[in-house]
Amino acid sequence: MNNIKNNFIIMMIFALIVVCSGAVLAEDTVELKMWHAWTGQDAFAKEVLLPKIEEFQKNNPNIKLKIQVIPNDNYRTKLRTQAAGGQIPDIMQTYPGSEVQPLVEAGMLMPLDDIINYWTDDLIAKETLKAYTFNNKVYAIPAKVNYTHFAFYNKDMLQEAGYDKWPATYQEFKKMADKLKENDIVPISLGNKAKWVLQSVYFSTIADRVAGADFLDKVLAGEKKFTDPEFIKALNIIKELADNDYFNKDANSLNDMEMRQAFYQKRAAIFFGGAWDIGGVIENAKEQNMNVGIATFPSIVGAKSPQALSGVTGSAFSIRAGLSEAQQAAAFKFLKFFYSEETYTDLLRTGSFVPAQVPLPDDISPQFQSVINLVNEHQIAPVYDAVLPLDLIQIINNGLQSLTAGQMTAEELAQQMQDNL
Repeated sequence: MNNIKNNFIIMMIFALIVVCSGAVLAEDTVELKMWHAWTGQDAFAKEVLLPKIEEFQKNNPNIKLKIQVIPNDNYRTKLRTQAAGGQIPDIMQTYPGSEVQPLVEAGMLMPLDDIINYWTDDLIAKETLKAYTFNNKVYAIPAKVNYTHFAFYNKDMLQEAGYDKWPATYQEFKKMADKLKENDIVPISLGNKAKWVLQSVYFSTIADRVAGADFLDKVLAGEKKFTDPEFIKALNIIKELADNDYFNKDANSLNDMEMRQAFYQKRAAIFFGGAWDIGGVIENAKEQNMNVGIATFPSIVGAKSPQALSGVTGSAFSIRAGLSEAQQAAAFKFLKFFYSEETYTDLLRTGSFVPAQVPLPDDISPQFQSVINLVNEHQIAPVYDAVLPLDLIQIINNGLQSLTAGQMTAEELAQQMQDNL
């Protein structure tokens, strides 16, 4: 009888241990809902970011990521809609500047104060995180930097016009463009149908160079005005390019894809685009045996910030405010793993610019190496549509199109922007 009793007690103790162990395991498992827009079509996502998420899941079985992939065209709308109802995921892809700001101001995102030194001590300069910084608190770590301004030019066409290299000054550039016109060549292919190209690709760099690196911040702070002479001077450069017929006649009717095609088909000598164009330009140059150079807008007399190059940190993961202690720890662990030196090095291999200070891998292409060297000669400047309020973005986008169509003066556009600030 005693043996039966003892066996029963042992079995009960064993069962209790199993139950308690299960409870501990259950408590140790943390679930996080994640949204992102990477469908795997781009090399940087397919080869680096998506495998990095999979690797984290494999290495951390007690952290369950419930991932929802939302195509980029719908992602922003869905995030805004869900945020309006207070229903956002635990970890989400956010976008810099004026796009993420409403989430921050609504108190929906968690600042990364507790772990920010993990990056800012050695890996990322704090000023690089400016687009995700509000009231001196950082709310996301970006994977990439998207430079929005490069000049892609057909070296053979320029040589036929008597120019063996890219002009150093704006005055020389205009002389070169006039010579191209004499040779019946359209100097610059522009496709501004969607209205963002002139603002993001051209004006953001030109305005920062002419008006100075702090001009936009001072305007938004009420210390300067859009109607100040330096801003009007920058607008008039865009107007001059159009008035001198350096753009194709149908510039405001073509989209950016048609703009590139005109260049590839040798119907224009130059087009201005962003970092997103580099891979395509290199590939098309090989296929069509084109001799292509990459530069930036030439120097402007009296420029206050002559080395400015417009760029914005790309999308980034942010963390929802109000997570449990265990969820917060898990989310922090994910961010540290995801935004590591290894990740940034791998991104460089895909031809992506990164915000981190990491050694260049030996196996990057010579073409991309030359572009990196070009970028290193410049200082990052704000992209207007990543900084301005949405209503002002619409005004400047529409206004630049009107400016090139001869429907508005620089002074009128500047006044309209100032009136709506």
